[in-house]
Amino acid sequence: MARSQLTPTKPARVRRSPEIAWRRKGGELPRLDQLPIPRDVRTGPGWTNQMLEMADHIGAYAVLSIVARHGGEQIYVPHDAALSPFAETIDRAAATEIAQVYGGNRLLIPVARAAVSRARRAIVIAAVREKKITGAEAQKIIGTSRTYIAHLVNATDEGKDFASVGAARQLPSQPDLFAALPDSAV
Repeated sequence: MARSQLTPTKPARVRRSPEIAWRRKGGELPRLDQLPIPRDVRTGPGWTNQMLEMADHIGAYAVLSIVARHGGEQIYVPHDAALSPFAETIDRAAATEIAQVYGGNRLLIPVARAAVSRARRAIVIAAVREKKITGAEAQKIIGTSRTYIAHLVNATDEGKDFASVGAARQLPSQPDLFAALPDSAV
């Protein structure tokens, strides 16, 4: 089908977050720092100029992966990508690009806790919107107040373009509750 034949009312593509088991053994919830960074994260609030420049070369996901693992460190970047200190953190193509752009220099990797937390938090907020977890569970995962979770879910667009997928606990809808009751109780 030719591109010109597509209708302008095509729905926006929902970005998928990584598989997440919201409940672990013993019923405990994961902490925010245990959640993965979404692969299709975008630049946004909390990003430094250096992070934005790096994202232009290797993408936002690779930058946040580096920041999450090496934040606060000063790292020498060799010209040879095979010797890259980021080889375990990012893919080979991104490591090669970093070596070409920054090879022979020392990089002070920003800590950027706000940017990393915001990216991980988007998955949690998407899960609340999809009713895979409750606001109280999100509060425990993120480590914030229940009112702030309600603000993020109801008054911001954070996490709206993510669909939280995975082995998440589904909350039953009201019709399912009635279907579970015996006929004599209804």
